[in-house]
Amino acid sequence: MKRIACCVIVVACLAAALAHAGENPCAYPVAAYSTAELESLRQWEKEWAEKKITSATVDAVRDFLPESFYRLMKDAATWGETWFTIVAYRPIEPTPGAVAMTRRFCGEPAVNADGSLRSWTSGVPFPQAANGIEMAHNFRCRSYGDGYSSDETGHLIDGAFGYDRTLHIKNQYLHFSGRTDVQPVPEIPDNTKQLWRAFHMHQLAPPEVRNLRIIELQYKDDTRPYDSWIWISALRRIRRRSTSERQDAQGGADFCGYDNFGWDGPVHINTYRNLGRRDVLLCRHNDQRQLVHTPGKCLYDGTRRERINAHVLEITSRDPNFLYSKMIWYLDPETWQILYSDRYDRDGRLWKVLDQLGSTSPGPGGATISFFNASQMIDVQRRHSTAGRVDYVFGTKPDTQVVSLQYLQKHGY
Repeated sequence: MKRIACCVIVVACLAAALAHAGENPCAYPVAAYSTAELESLRQWEKEWAEKKITSATVDAVRDFLPESFYRLMKDAATWGETWFTIVAYRPIEPTPGAVAMTRRFCGEPAVNADGSLRSWTSGVPFPQAANGIEMAHNFRCRSYGDGYSSDETGHLIDGAFGYDRTLHIKNQYLHFSGRTDVQPVPEIPDNTKQLWRAFHMHQLAPPEVRNLRIIELQYKDDTRPYDSWIWISALRRIRRRSTSERQDAQGGADFCGYDNFGWDGPVHINTYRNLGRRDVLLCRHNDQRQLVHTPGKCLYDGTRRERINAHVLEITSRDPNFLYSKMIWYLDPETWQILYSDRYDRDGRLWKVLDQLGSTSPGPGGATISFFNASQMIDVQRRHSTAGRVDYVFGTKPDTQVVSLQYLQKHGY
């Protein structure tokens, strides 16, 4: 009997070894759920899909919510009565170009000792990400249509006094390299400055910052500091922005430069701890037409949340003077987007909650672009929030003039 048991153990170990050896590090896309996990999820959805969850009933799904979001809903006396709807999980496929580029360059990218990325050209650098920093690089290297123009409207909300101010911003993004779906790929020719991405922001409201403009240049070398300039309409001056200014709030909002997209900064300036996977109710197919904003209320009603087996990361800045002592990211394993994040102040207290309402939109060549079409950043200490909805045009024709200092000078004045 002992010999039989030993044989069974040996066979099991050999099978496990063969299975591990057979894993393809370039297999992409990667499903969020195994077949068995998906079947279990579908059984759960038979009871819960299309159910409206309110502040009074949120205890029933507490295990599937970030604790900070649960507390925001539960404390109706402070934040108001809030509700959302549970919807069935729908997988999100990457664009054809993202698949092609990921497979084409698979195996080339690597993480340096300082945490920076080397030898990345385009696509997802680590399809089978094994640790937090690889997941963070996957997030940073998304392309979302190779460029877009957007029109964002929203509210700066003071929950304590119950009033809003209107927010209106127009953005333009352009990927010079790391492109996947819009020709030229993977890089715009004659990229002499070795740019990765460029950004132009034009703020139209609130009135006190009307016509404020910012341009920012980010480089293929991710250890090189960003270059940025700002047109301050009140002063009628253009000045260069320092890197530290990206920690300052922009235009009266609760966002700073590092908050864009969930994180808009170099990966290597943080350390990352993988906290594992967790099934969480997050927005992935948000319908912004169904969002309900009540003036003076910090949270949207009407969000549509589906279960997703998210990666959870704990992020700590290497800079002890950085505005956040810690962040928690909830990463979508199919899109590598940050869908939800907790941000802590320097004293270790929860400061901000970022809820990015993920969506899918038509993109270039019939591709489906996964991004987000609304977001809410809630300052839990000041009882304040910035909530906005966004309309996008993805895959816009590259216009390098928009992100030049000459363009800023011409249109600022």
